[in-house]
Amino acid sequence: MIFDFIIVGQGIAGSSFAFNLLRKNKSFYMVDKLNILSSSRVALGVYNPVILKWYTKPWHIQNQLNFFLKFYGEYEQFFKTKIIFDIGVYKYLHTNYDQNNWLTKSLRLPKLLSNNLYSLNNENLINKKFYGLINSSGRINVSKFLDSFRNFCSENNLLDQSHFDYEQLKISNKCVKYKNIQASNIIFCEGSSALYNPYFDSLKFAPTKGEILDIKFQNFNFKSIIHSNLLFVPNEDNLYSVGATYDWLDQSNLVTQKAKLKILSVIKKTIDSKFNLINHKCSIRPSSSDRRPFVGTHANYNNLHILNGLGSRGVLLAPYLSKLLFDKIFYGKSIPQEIDARRF
Repeated sequence: MIFDFIIVGQGIAGSSFAFNLLRKNKSFYMVDKLNILSSSRVALGVYNPVILKWYTKPWHIQNQLNFFLKFYGEYEQFFKTKIIFDIGVYKYLHTNYDQNNWLTKSLRLPKLLSNNLYSLNNENLINKKFYGLINSSGRINVSKFLDSFRNFCSENNLLDQSHFDYEQLKISNKCVKYKNIQASNIIFCEGSSALYNPYFDSLKFAPTKGEILDIKFQNFNFKSIIHSNLLFVPNEDNLYSVGATYDWLDQSNLVTQKAKLKILSVIKKTIDSKFNLINHKCSIRPSSSDRRPFVGTHANYNNLHILNGLGSRGVLLAPYLSKLLFDKIFYGKSIPQEIDARRF
């Protein structure tokens, strides 16, 4: 059998592209060595349609949102599992300036930012007012998304659970061959591992380390996401994931005391409750130097493709970018120049 695709990497990008292939009755074979420290496995899974630092809209955000809801809705139906949690993000507005700025920006972005200020009546919140609500925001249960898809691939003999060996990849005009698997195309969705990909070594990655603490509070219980310097993300198991930090210098896969103390400091300034530290995690985000994804086809091989560089917006970007790349490969549509991998 000749598959339509070999997919390298079963993170958010690879799984999204693969499910898009399933939706279109195309075949694939996945190659992925499970790595619990991959950026997808550590991701908070928050989807947020606003760049809060500047209160601006991300690239093609309305298209992203429209396809996002359809994509994950179909995923839930196909796998009969709940992964979308439309619980909202409340941003703490520290000063009068922040509050006035929010109200001004909400007039320009009425579909994305609420034009009200909210008091959150939770006895364990140290700062109960004021907050702004980001519309169309929430979280994806990334673990359930990845695990359910991995199980599907394994049960259907569509998964090689080993590291990808570039030396075993053979490329011809008509197909690609990896070990004993043949396919019409191959797509690399490797996250930060793409730094070692010899076929796309001209791409300008700017990997960014992030660290997260999983916390179990004794008293605090709030079902929405709070943004107060860091994100407080509630999970189904009564844990809160708090983070994530940004570090552009440290590229190690080791957690740091510096990040831990920073997160703990924010927690103690935000929540008045005793808590237990359950886990401390880190990963390297596959960001690009211009903060745009890498999507497209190799300059010399028309059957080699890439979907990468999604940074901290993977759950929102991946479904839409998968569609754009699918439409390019099968229908000849153009990839927008600002995200085309050939821009470097």
